[in-house]
Amino acid sequence: MDSLVRTMRIIWRAELLIIEAKLNVATKRIGSMAFAGLIFVFGLGMLNVAGFFALEEGWGPVYAALGVAVADFLIATLLVVWGSRLSTGPELDLAREVRDAGLLELEAKAEHIQDEVDAVREELLTLKKSLLAFSRNPLDGTINALLTPILTLLIKSLTKGKG
Repeated sequence: MDSLVRTMRIIWRAELLIIEAKLNVATKRIGSMAFAGLIFVFGLGMLNVAGFFALEEGWGPVYAALGVAVADFLIATLLVVWGSRLSTGPELDLAREVRDAGLLELEAKAEHIQDEVDAVREELLTLKKSLLAFSRNPLDGTINALLTPILTLLIKSLTKGKG
């Protein structure tokens, strides 16, 4: 029973490692996407400023604002690409292997327990049949149980007396 509890704890810890690895990647993805969104908003703001300057003054400060907006869009794009390519890494694979091994061991123990239960059931059925036979005719069972030792003693005593 202790090994069953140990196996269940190993499976539980493996599941926690899997969840932790997935949560770690999810938080990094969310952070990078939020930062990319923030930079995108700044880029959009700069694009608006650039459009305003384009209408207001010709070409001087417009190119500076437009250049900043393009740079913001490039940074945001790089962050989105990086965030979408994050993966959990080898620790997740290891945790899955440990979980799967624990589940296999648990299944083997369950099969072993089932075999033991089947063996006990067969023994109980045999005992039930014996009790039913004894209850139907208790004299036969008693005679058979007593007759064998009595005959053995009688044969031994007769062979000792002749020798």
